[in-house]
Amino acid sequence: MSGLLLHLSGPVQSWGSEAEFEVRTTHRWPTRSGLTGLFACALGRPRGSANHDLGELRYTIRVDRPGQREMDFHTIGGGYPRHLTPPTAEGKFRKAGEGTILTERWYLTDAAFTVAVTGPARTTELVGSALSRPVFSLFLGRRSCTPDTPILLFDQVADPVAELDRLPIHRGALRRGPGQPVTFVYDTAPEPGALPDGEVRDTPAPGARRGFTRRPVWERQRELPHAPDSGSGTQWINALTAYRQEVTV
Repeated sequence: MSGLLLHLSGPVQSWGSEAEFEVRTTHRWPTRSGLTGLFACALGRPRGSANHDLGELRYTIRVDRPGQREMDFHTIGGGYPRHLTPPTAEGKFRKAGEGTILTERWYLTDAAFTVAVTGPARTTELVGSALSRPVFSLFLGRRSCTPDTPILLFDQVADPVAELDRLPIHRGALRRGPGQPVTFVYDTAPEPGALPDGEVRDTPAPGARRGFTRRPVWERQRELPHAPDSGSGTQWINALTAYRQEVTV
């Protein structure tokens, strides 16, 4: 059960799931493909790497702040002559009047997630070391989505999933309240024999370029009496620092 504790928050995040070029959606929480890409960046692996070892990792996500979905509307090539418009996949120019491409790109704004990562010790140690000194810049789903807090909270934690019940919650005063439940997302059944609550198509398919397969997910809402609501921004960082000094994980 040893592994890592991560935190993912920033002004915007975007965790792609099923989408076409014209509509780039975002999921409600970090996806397996997005986290695999994040770790691959930290490790300095080039695009197209197999990442079989990263596929062995398991994730439990605590939704500190769900954020809000916002859409950024894009137009590409509008008003340009045909030879200056974006080419097709075959490298040809589009017909006159068809050179403008419209796209919708969706983001999560003001979201925050705390993630427990478990798996083989050799892999969690490798990822933890890379997150401490990443080769490439780290981002939250897309290159424009930069984190506003450190990503790696604790390395080689004895039981990172249990620690999610105690770590300070990163949400502001307007969201705090006694007994307010917190959402958890699991990629393995939290209770023996529990049926999944849905599926997500976000698992990189072996040997396929940008291909994905589906996996089951389980969602639970629980109150966390031992995890204080510690505010946001600097308040949360101060609470996390105090927690680190008081508790050895």
